[in-house]
This record gives sequence, C-alpha cells and structure tokens, in this order.
Amino acid sequence: MPRSHRLSQAGILHYVIARGNAGLDLFRDREDHLKYLSLLKDAIKLFPLFLYNYILMGNTIHLLVETKEEGSLSKAMEFVTREYAKYFNTKYNSAGHVFQGRFKSFTVQDNEFYFPCTRAIDQHPVKNGLVQEPKAFEWSGHKQLAFGEKGDIALDEHDLYQNLGHTPVERQLVYRTLVAQKFGAELDLDNRKAGILGSKEFKKAVKSGETGKDQKTRHEGK
Repeated sequence: MPRSHRLSQAGILHYVIARGNAGLDLFRDREDHLKYLSLLKDAIKLFPLFLYNYILMGNTIHLLVETKEEGSLSKAMEFVTREYAKYFNTKYNSAGHVFQGRFKSFTVQDNEFYFPCTRAIDQHPVKNGLVQEPKAFEWSGHKQLAFGEKGDIALDEHDLYQNLGHTPVERQLVYRTLVAQKFGAELDLDNRKAGILGSKEFKKAVKSGETGKDQKTRHEGK
C-alpha cells in the first residue's frame, strides 16, 4: 500500500511516535538515551529535519519535527530505527524486532497545534506519574525551551516559539507558563490512529498536496 503523500511533503510539521515492540523498554541506561540522540543527530543531517521538541521515555519516543526536504521524515526515522535496533540487539545480546512496526505520524497545522503538541510532549512524564513537573525529567527538550539549558541534542526554534518574546529569557518565561497551563483539549495521541491535526480546510489541503509551504528562516540548533 502506498505511503501517505503527507509524509513526503517538505515544510510540514509532524508529531511522531515510535514504540518498543510488545512494550519493550527501549532505554535501560544513560548510554542508551545518548546513543539514540546521537543517531537522531546523524539522521537529521542526512535527511534534513527541524527538531522542535522530543522525549525519550521508557518504551516510547515522541518527536515534534518539520520536514526540510521531500521524503526526509520517513528516511530519517528508518535510519534511526534500523541503527538503534542493531545497537540494542548487540548490547543486550537479543534478536528480533526492537520497535513496534513503523512509526506513527500526525500531520500538524502548526498555527493551531504547535503549542498543544509541544506541551503534550513536555507533560508526558507528568501524565504517566514519572515526575511531578516537566523540568524534573531529563530526557526531553523541555529544559532547553523553558530554561535555555544546553541539551544532549540541539533544538530548532519554531517561528511561533520565537514570537513568544523579544529575548530568550522572555520566550522561556512565556513558554513555561504555556506548558504549565491547560489550554484547549488535551492531546492524547498515544491512543489515536495516525492522521491530521487541524481544521477541515487544512485537512483538505493536506490531502490534496497543497500545504507544502515556502521554507521560512528558522533559528537552528548549533
């Protein structure tokens, strides 16, 4: 069956979820987390993406990304999944599938859903009872976005994030407030089928292939 056209278009925001096979814990120590992030860095260079937020949590990975080139999302995820599976099986002397099939992806209307999506990522460990507040969880992009702390993988800054304030400190303060507050419906993408997050008009445009926007200047991670 052909893959959805929306996965191949450039200039589209995606919320990506990947899971361990049959509940397999993908990350058992610090080295595992760092290895995955290292592979993600490599993938982003090979198959260009903007990375806006992420979380590595037990048997689940959530990413908020935007494609720079046509087809880059599928290629990047295939690369990371394949190479991490090789690493994992070698390290733990195991065999078989590490990931639960292909990743799940939601095409996102950024002006409506960028903040709900990045908030959902930050709040995921809180929702699952691992920590009491997002900043207490190590393996996510929250501390970079909310406090300006350097992370193990650099994040790009979406235009909407940039518009939160004139200075980094202002943006971080407003972002912390947005993450702490509940606004609109809570996203529960773990239990939804892959699809499109957006208005009827946006969904129609995506399905017709009319949403590939001109690439704007992004403040890319160093």
